Amino acid sequence: MKTATFRIEGMHCEGCARTIEALVGRVPGVKQVSVSFDAREARVRFGPGSVTHAAIVAAIERAGLRAEAAAQ
Repeated sequence: MKTATFRIEGMHCEGCARTIEALVGRVPGVKQVSVSFDAREARVRFGPGSVTHAAIVAAIERAGLRAEAAAQ
């Protein structure tokens, strides 16, 4: 398993964080998602080679937010 962190801009409340968890959790290959409203970031566990960072960013941006993978 790999873990990646994504910075998120535009969250207004814990409800936004829960929405992102639901959207990213539906991406094939994602095993676990944890979003922190306070830290403005998501930590995503996924199988190597099963999903790209771009697919995760696209899922976050479907909620109308901006996201980018944090430097690892």
